[in-house]
Amino acid sequence: MLRFARLLSNAPIFAALALAALPTAARAQAGTAAEPVLERRTVPAGVEPDPWLMSYLGLGGRTARTNLTQLDRALEPYGATYTRLDAEARGRIRQAFDDLIPAQRFSRYPVSAPQARAIVYLALGPSERGDTGCDRDRPRRRGGPARCDQTIDSMGRDAAWIHSTILALGRTGSHRPREQELGALRDMNERARGMVLGASGCGCPAARDDAEGLLSGTRDAIDAYEGSSMPAWMSLGDQRVQRIARLSDSLERTFIRCLSNR
Repeated sequence: MLRFARLLSNAPIFAALALAALPTAARAQAGTAAEPVLERRTVPAGVEPDPWLMSYLGLGGRTARTNLTQLDRALEPYGATYTRLDAEARGRIRQAFDDLIPAQRFSRYPVSAPQARAIVYLALGPSERGDTGCDRDRPRRRGGPARCDQTIDSMGRDAAWIHSTILALGRTGSHRPREQELGALRDMNERARGMVLGASGCGCPAARDDAEGLLSGTRDAIDAYEGSSMPAWMSLGDQRVQRIARLSDSLERTFIRCLSNR
């Protein structure tokens, strides 16, 4: 009886040891559900410490690792992964993240697949090196020819809308309530973001530089407007207005050319 009582008293210990010896899947069934398994990432020899590669060692590790997986998928057409890029290329990718998703931390903000592709494209350019102008034979990842025709046409119309809207916010335009002015600027920024994605996905690389400049210009306009209590024509200034107007007009013409060459 004494030996049986000792066995009963040690039963919780034996159970814990048995559970620890089980495989991960078995432990998940025995207790809480197991988390999805993410790829174990190692840094190749000779690669200098990277803030993104180090970030998942902290509290934001899971988000950072998931984001790196998204970037690796976006880098597949380039025949690379994030850890295998040189320090300069990784620096450009980090800068592209800051440009496209400002005021966010890589270890806390979940990057979507389209955002990862946009970040890689902004940093490294098209994977088919040497393409210029509007290449009708270039692979298109966003759909067939008909869908891309619609996308390019829509981007051209967005560029025309931005051109007329920014001029309306300028010195000679009609003044509107502050909420409407801020909403218009944010709408411009979203449409410019769509142009960056659409130009790369539908074979119009000639629009890339102006689209990036328009995205940067509209974001700068938003920052200037939010940091001021003045109307748009005063807070933006003629230089910002003219830059956005010039870029949007150039993009409209570029998208028309791309559409006519298809």
